[in-house]
Order: sequence, then C-alpha cells, then structure tokens
Amino acid sequence: MTVDVVCAGAPFLDIVFRGLPAIPGVGEEVLASEVVIVPGAMANVAFALRQLGLDAVVCSPKGADPAGRLLQELMADAGIPWIGEATSSTSLSVGLPLDGDRAFVTVRSEADVDLDAITALSPRAVVINLPLPGRMPNAPRIFGVVGDPQVAILLEDGPRRLTELRALFVNEREARNLTGLTDTLEAGAELAARGCAVIVTRGANGAVASLPDGRVIEAAAAVVDARDTVGAGDLFTAAFVWADLLDRPVEECLNLSTAYASSSLARPSPRQKGLTVAAFRDALAAAEVSMSWLQEV
Repeated sequence: MTVDVVCAGAPFLDIVFRGLPAIPGVGEEVLASEVVIVPGAMANVAFALRQLGLDAVVCSPKGADPAGRLLQELMADAGIPWIGEATSSTSLSVGLPLDGDRAFVTVRSEADVDLDAITALSPRAVVINLPLPGRMPNAPRIFGVVGDPQVAILLEDGPRRLTELRALFVNEREARNLTGLTDTLEAGAELAARGCAVIVTRGANGAVASLPDGRVIEAAAAVVDARDTVGAGDLFTAAFVWADLLDRPVEECLNLSTAYASSSLARPSPRQKGLTVAAFRDALAAAEVSMSWLQEV
C-alpha cells in the first residue's frame, strides 16, 4: 500500500462551542449558540489534503475508550483513513472560538509514532508532530508541526538542528516561545537558521516564511468573517503541503495556504472544514483573487 501523505500524530476529538459571548471566568457559566463535535488536529490536516485530491491517512494509535470509539466513528464518516494499534486513551480538545481567535482545553494521549507503519505506506510526504523521541520517519519530504505542549518539551531539550525537515509550521506565539524573541520575523529567522524553512502563521496578519538562506517571504490573509477559527493552522498546513508536492515555489505555497485557510473558515460547517479544489477556485473567483496556475491543477 502506498499513499501521498501520512499524517503522523494523534487525531483529537474536538468539541467546539461556537457563539460564545466571552470566555467564562472561574465560577461563571456562559451560553454558546452551537456545539460541533468533529475529528481535529491531524485529522483536520488529512481531511483537507483529501479534499485537495491527495491520498492522505492518519497514522496513530486508536483509543479504545468512549471518546476513542466516537472519534473512530466520526473519522469514518468524514472518510479519513486511520491506521494504528489500539491504545487506552484518546486526545480530546474543547475549542472556544471568540473574536477571530480561539482558546483550547486539552487532554493529550501520549502515543509513540509507528515508524515501521509509516515506512510500509511509502508516503511522498509525512506531516508529523514534534518532537520525536528517536529518529525521523523515512520519507522524501517531512513537515513538522507543534503545539503549546510540544513547545515546552522542545525547550526542555534545548535547541536542535532541523535539517531533516522540509518545513516547520508554527504560529507567532510558538515561534516566540521557542526562541525567546519577541519579534516574529527575528524568531522565524532564528529557527530557519537551524536548517529548514520555517512558516509562521499570524492569523489575520497572514503568514511569513523564513528560509535558511536568509530570505523572508510574507503573505497577507484574506479578510473573511470567520465565527470559528479552530483548525485554521491545520488547513494552512494541508494547503502548503499540497502545493509543495506540486513543486510550486515557496511564494506560491504561502499565498495559496493563507487563501485556502481563510476561504475554508469563511464557510462554517457542522462537519469538517476544508474546501475541494473546485470550491476553492470558486471562492477565489468570488473574492477576485487570481492564482492562474491553480486553474491547471
């Protein structure tokens, strides 16, 4: 069996409360207008990649607890293949979107990456949660992602080379925390000096790519009305990987990724986020945004 992309990391059971007037304080109760329960994290990346026409799978242990059983059902409903051995617990996040941003409360299942299973799939690319306790998987292109808990682990381990990665995806807060620098561009440049392209997402301010050769590329974000930004970084990552596998230049990958994430968030759904290529082309046309090369895909 061969696939285009392996998403190596735990899919989360995401419980998202939309329409919050404010984040509740201690002892407070606030009413949301809607709750959405969907697969999240690596499942978001895999789903969006599949919407864009790639054969993407999630490779991670499957929880046998109630949350895990529900997550397996939701993954199947969304058409996201999930390969992995049974484990006892499941990663779960409560997402609280508000004012164009979001907060999370998370329980994370500790699960090893099955390098042998990844190798057996012969992927063209792997998207993987960092850090890994051992060696990297065997794949032509490896893309790293992190979250706040992973940043804390990386800081404990100390700076490390990133030469095995094709790109590392971080948001502004993660870039600053990883480097101790307050300026986003300086933080991105410091990380890129460790050996790979570093893509820093900046929410409504778009994204910036810092390259090991010192180049810095910026992309603006489209202005959209997004009630729920949970999964924005996952959508961005999927679109970048898709464009990179088409061997597009970094500039095009960056512009496409910001546009894809924004366009997908502008179409809220009670199910998984992520536009097909045809729907994405329509969204660009409606916004009068030209990406002529995309018409050939």
